[in-house]
Amino acid sequence: MDIKSSFSIPQSPGAPHNVDMAASNQNIIRWQDFLANNPNVEFVWLQVLMYTPRPYTRIVPLTKFTQMVQTSKYFSFPSPVWSRILGNTVPETSICCGAFYLCPDISTAYCQPGSNGTRVIVQCDCLQKDLNPVEECPRSRLRILQNTLQHGMGLSVLVGFEIEVIFLKADDVQAGLYTPVCDNNSWHCIRAKGLGDLKLIEEIARGLQDSGIYLDHFHPESAPGQWEFVLPPYPPLEAANTLLKARDIITTIAHFHGVFATFYPRVSPKYSATGSHAHISVNNLGMHDSSPHEFFFAGMIEHLPSILACTLPQDVSYERVRAGIWSGGEYACWGWENKAVAMRRIMDNRFELKLMDGLANPYLALAVILAAGLDGLAKGIPLRAGHCDKPASDMDSKEREALGIDVLLPKTMDDSLAAFEANKSIQNVLGDILAAKYIEVKRIELEYLREKPEDDRKQWMVLNY
Repeated sequence: MDIKSSFSIPQSPGAPHNVDMAASNQNIIRWQDFLANNPNVEFVWLQVLMYTPRPYTRIVPLTKFTQMVQTSKYFSFPSPVWSRILGNTVPETSICCGAFYLCPDISTAYCQPGSNGTRVIVQCDCLQKDLNPVEECPRSRLRILQNTLQHGMGLSVLVGFEIEVIFLKADDVQAGLYTPVCDNNSWHCIRAKGLGDLKLIEEIARGLQDSGIYLDHFHPESAPGQWEFVLPPYPPLEAANTLLKARDIITTIAHFHGVFATFYPRVSPKYSATGSHAHISVNNLGMHDSSPHEFFFAGMIEHLPSILACTLPQDVSYERVRAGIWSGGEYACWGWENKAVAMRRIMDNRFELKLMDGLANPYLALAVILAAGLDGLAKGIPLRAGHCDKPASDMDSKEREALGIDVLLPKTMDDSLAAFEANKSIQNVLGDILAAKYIEVKRIELEYLREKPEDDRKQWMVLNY
């Protein structure tokens, strides 16, 4: 099968969302099964992500939610929320009217730890009145691109996230002092002084397992108070759902231990950064004789400067885009088992993208990654910019030229956002409306944050992320 001839770019969310009688009945059955296994439920939290990893939440009593599932009559949400930024402000140019509807995805439901099973969290799809996806919605777009790959191209993408988190003493955080729970962590080493923290870590592992997340493994990381939890691989939409659920479980259990968990990427300049690395594999479902994954990963390399606008979405994120700290380096390139490049190749069809952190909306980040891969497939872009057997910044210009390494990555959010705005290929696949709205909101959000004194901005972000 010729991958290029089989590919057509989805121009807009297009086809009606599959909310029909069969889907409605399936939702009812799933909810009945969930309640049978969780008889203490009293409240349901409907959550939706816009362009940050902080969800909006609407709390619904059990009776009302069950009625909503049975009748498929969903709650409306105001359209201006797509323009809302941090600090509860909206751009002057944003619309002030309109609404969309929150359609609960029952497959994401789980009971939040510490609630005795009374509180359920559910992620939602955002639908228009005609049940088409809202064009501004990253989650809906990710679903469409995932389906395009699987059903239109015969390719299955799996994503496994590594969650890095730092645990801080909660009282000190409120005072602006970021004291880790253990001050002598080192990579994969557990010393006697850190044994007291294992009760928290093991309870987190149990909480994740109780919610259906079976960790591959977990271990101390390099920075004080830093741990890594490795999630199993899932299709992109499920991977993003799982990442959000895991982060909520980690922070909630930490809270009940009197500890604060943060995914902020650079708590201290003296220690390793905190990332959210994504392992991505592209698998042939039997429709291709060649190796289409090469084109997919070539598209990622080609569009990496634009991808960073969504995977490293704040100024502080770019403290990781530099040489010498094993966090992705300064060039758009790849290398076999090389931790000092942006994309570490692990298997023929599997890469680890190292330039992503906990400030990213995972639906948006994965949507732009799939958009880049789909563009690579459509154009048959050859995979170049590697293999690097050492950091690209340690090579001289002739070495880099021989490997096709010629793109320096953006070192600021302004530069990556400019690359994203100029990249019409990515916007075409991602959706012009979504891309334009993200650019608008992100620029205003950056301006809002930059007006804060540096210490205040850091403290706010540590507390909120």
